[in-house]
Amino acid sequence: MVSGVKYCGGCNSVYNRARQVEILKEKFPDHEFITAADENVSDVWLVVCGCLRACASTEGLKARRKLFVLSTERSFKEVQAYLSCEQEKKTKTRKCKEKMDVAKMQQKSASSSRRVLRVGQEAVFTKTLFKDDVDKFAALTGDYSRLHTDVEFAKSSIYGQPVVHGMLVASLISTVMGMELPGEGTVFVEEEVRFLKPVFYGDTVTAKVRLISCREGMAQYVGTFSGICVNQNGDIVVSAKCRQLMTKDLYEIENPKDTAGVLEAI
Repeated sequence: MVSGVKYCGGCNSVYNRARQVEILKEKFPDHEFITAADENVSDVWLVVCGCLRACASTEGLKARRKLFVLSTERSFKEVQAYLSCEQEKKTKTRKCKEKMDVAKMQQKSASSSRRVLRVGQEAVFTKTLFKDDVDKFAALTGDYSRLHTDVEFAKSSIYGQPVVHGMLVASLISTVMGMELPGEGTVFVEEEVRFLKPVFYGDTVTAKVRLISCREGMAQYVGTFSGICVNQNGDIVVSAKCRQLMTKDLYEIENPKDTAGVLEAI
């Protein structure tokens, strides 16, 4: 803020005018003080008169906010109160702006850190399954069924060879959802699976997932996903319909209500 100072002629001063102005400058170092000789427009004008006659002219002085005619030491108290109030307003405004800027930055940061998805979006993952994968899955789950793990036993089955665990094949759909679509930080809440054809040692399986619809809540989305597993011959071996919970601090769905043209299966 700019404060202009104009003195009277000082012919009958009853107090030290210059000292009172210096006190103001000491109390408000952030204020700029000018004289009428420098400029006639200021935020605040202080017309400093040395006595109660207050004969100093205010003609030509333009105050954007307030003009004071000061004829006693006591009248400077009013100026101090006014400048303190204005300084406090400025400080509050600055702090408020700083808080708003921080909030905007946090919001922008949060927004930029969220993964944006669209209904209709797809992702895939491909893996060739070998006996070693089957043995590890059996050790992990405890499912050592000889149809999966014993070559000689499986030769006598209707398939004539070992069959990869169906759940191992279906888990590739979960791999896509956990790592690609929707991705990390989601919660798997529901799954409906159909096992359509067997998968054998050495088959290459591609899991394909599509976001087909989304229900929006206050703090999360619940997305419905269709998934299929296709072997190297293009045969669908597994199909599934799954639901995932996606929190809004991690995810944003651009078109949660847009399901037009999105099929229930890929």
